[in-house]
Amino acid sequence: MSISESVWAQPQGEGKREDRFAGPDELFDEASALFRPEELMFLCIGTDRSSGDAFGPLVGSRLKAAGFPHVAGTLEEPCDATRLEAVVAALPPELKIVAFDACLGKPGSVGKFLSLRAPLTPAGSMKGTFVPIGDYSIAAVVNVYGPKPYQALQTASLGLVLQMADRAAASAVKAFGLEPVTAQNSLRPAKR
Repeated sequence: MSISESVWAQPQGEGKREDRFAGPDELFDEASALFRPEELMFLCIGTDRSSGDAFGPLVGSRLKAAGFPHVAGTLEEPCDATRLEAVVAALPPELKIVAFDACLGKPGSVGKFLSLRAPLTPAGSMKGTFVPIGDYSIAAVVNVYGPKPYQALQTASLGLVLQMADRAAASAVKAFGLEPVTAQNSLRPAKR
């Protein structure tokens, strides 16, 4: 599951530039001022079968370990292309959605986040047909977009993806004042 920065990040209509955040910290600063953790659904899109596309499930596992009550998409139960439509259909309508996904972008953008007060479109660079999802969204640019986007996701640096997942999750944990995720509890299966 991925979205192409060149497709996803382009402003469409008025106000798009104003909906951008400098990064996850600023997005979660706003979200934590407006909502309590139980009012948010974290939709963490991706699969554990690809280093680049594991960003979403890695973030989801860390958020769940930190105590966020509504998280869909973890390493144990990824929200991948086969499950995405069913998961989205089952989302409680009263919750605000923060969507996470990996994406491909320009060489200078690798390692950066696209953080918006707007939805993201899953599988954009893979020519997917999913509808945009999220009230807020964070996409991690994990590799360079090229002629073979699937291969670019497969060959993304796992170290970079882990660092980005840690940073995104830590931003949410800090903003909402929850227990920080440590190396000892970040990969442990979440309590059910």
